[in-house]
Amino acid sequence: MNLTPEDLARADYYAILARLFQAPPDAAFLEALAAAGQLCDVSAEAAQGDLPKAWAALTHATAKATPESAGREYEALFVAVGRPQVVLYASWYLTGFMMEKPLALLRDDLAALGLARRAEVLEPEDHFAALMEVMRHLISDVSRPDDQRLAMQQRFFLAHIDPWNWKLCDALEGAAGAGLYRATANLTRAFMTIEKSFLQVDTK
Repeated sequence: MNLTPEDLARADYYAILARLFQAPPDAAFLEALAAAGQLCDVSAEAAQGDLPKAWAALTHATAKATPESAGREYEALFVAVGRPQVVLYASWYLTGFMMEKPLALLRDDLAALGLARRAEVLEPEDHFAALMEVMRHLISDVSRPDDQRLAMQQRFFLAHIDPWNWKLCDALEGAAGAGLYRATANLTRAFMTIEKSFLQVDTK
């Protein structure tokens, strides 16, 4: 069973977001993004929406960035002895505290999917990059029938991403000193809007 071009594109977007939020991008990743053309549209709707513009802005931002500037920005935004300027964990946005009930529910759902945090990974599972990786996996796992894969994606997105990723984008777009990661937030918002429509997620 092969992935459709649309699913390949969706998996690529999730992989890129996971890498950008996991750690500061290195020189090779910055160069690859700066040199990349437009990724395959995830849908006809995407071509008419904000996604192409957001992708172009990100590639422009990566072309201007260096590993050093990206590292400084990442540290300033996401790393602190106390609470960082921008928090990357679902529990914080959903409860105001770290390591709360949303993390426990996520761990239960990951266990049901046969997924678990690797021993060498120190970050809690509700880190935004980890959630992007789970979605990439759910899209790419061709061992499951298409209808089952889609249902799993819908459930995971609705339970663990849609309730809070918009708040993360708001925080990044308003963060002092955000340049590369403001562009990343814009791409995240544009892509998640398309995903919500594609997965037919209605939270109203």
